[in-house]
Amino acid sequence: MAETSNHAIVYGASGIIGWALVDQLLGSYLHATSFSKVTAVTNRPLDLSESHWPEPVDQRELQLVSGIDLRQGDGSTLARSLTQKVKDIEKVTHIFYLVFTAIEDDIEEVALNKRMFQNVIDAHNLISSNLKFVAFPGGTRGYGIYAPSGTFTPPLIEDMVKNLPSDYAKTVVYPAYRHMLDKASEEKSWTWCEVCPDAIIGFTPNGSQFSLALHWAQYLSLYAYNHGVGPNAPMAESNFATEVPFPGNVAGATSLFTPAASKTIARFMIYASMHPTICGNGQLFNIADDDIPCKYGEIWPHLAKWFGLVGVGPPEEKLEPTKDSLRVGELPQATTGLTPGEYIAKHNGIFAKCGRVNAVGGGVGAGSRQLDSVGYWLTFDRQMSLTKLKSSGFELDGAPIQAWLYSFEMFRKAGLIL
Repeated sequence: MAETSNHAIVYGASGIIGWALVDQLLGSYLHATSFSKVTAVTNRPLDLSESHWPEPVDQRELQLVSGIDLRQGDGSTLARSLTQKVKDIEKVTHIFYLVFTAIEDDIEEVALNKRMFQNVIDAHNLISSNLKFVAFPGGTRGYGIYAPSGTFTPPLIEDMVKNLPSDYAKTVVYPAYRHMLDKASEEKSWTWCEVCPDAIIGFTPNGSQFSLALHWAQYLSLYAYNHGVGPNAPMAESNFATEVPFPGNVAGATSLFTPAASKTIARFMIYASMHPTICGNGQLFNIADDDIPCKYGEIWPHLAKWFGLVGVGPPEEKLEPTKDSLRVGELPQATTGLTPGEYIAKHNGIFAKCGRVNAVGGGVGAGSRQLDSVGYWLTFDRQMSLTKLKSSGFELDGAPIQAWLYSFEMFRKAGLIL
């Protein structure tokens, strides 16, 4: 039986971190036992039977509420909608906010996303008198990694965000979130924190706009199928190993970074919410699976192997871009072969042919071009310091590869890959 009557509400529950938060709140994670009720909120429709969330343990209660559009109206409008649709909304004690809408214009993107989060906070300040904690994820975009070659010299430390150049900072919503939450929490009984992951590795049941794990999984599963590799391939497996080059350049394959499993992020957000004195007061915490940095080039062979392929280094390029020549979503002019996104688009019909109907509409959508550019654009070291995270008492499991492989297993189970 749950120890308290804490009620967690998860906005953006069908996204990468949101799905993992609900999963962990319902499961056996130690600190999740403090919650007796979990409300999962989504904008897009989600059938609970297809969510792949576990059955709640310890008599925890789950309610799924879809069709909540945070862009409409203001906090009062949202408060009325939540009161009508969410049972016990007035008893919400913890808000986990995982909503983000990407649009082309950076300034408009900041304004839209700030307004949506403001609506949520204003609504709960009106109707949730028991509110204790608010948590949201930022990201390394807040450290300036969208600038060519990055902004700061790694390891990235939380205090660096205070020195983000002003012309860049206005294109990132996280500083606006912090200012809004500081003001909204004044003279209130609740507090808040922000967590900062870099690459997020995790599962979603219906796709995700910026899921690198799903993007590469769909690419590798189609590549294996077309080369007669694996249980779903129409041809007998060859005696020769099928190689698949890393989709990037040498610098992209060898730069250092610190990935985070969505499960790790979810667990820390829950942990932080249960330790408000240690983790609250508007603090920022870097989050990753391990403080030992990774390289995509070292991860790639493990990912390819799961699909029966041999992951090798980047293909030889006639034109090697300079570090300052690429921005987000850009590719060098001389890219060898098809990018993963182009390959998926060309062979997408195979998913339906093999009965993977969920895969047809469950890819990464508009984010595919940015994900195609990861191996060419992120060519600089950007690893984060986890000193502050570890000082909070939170324990890491240090197994970054397992997050990828678990995600692949779940994608296959959900019919998103071959």
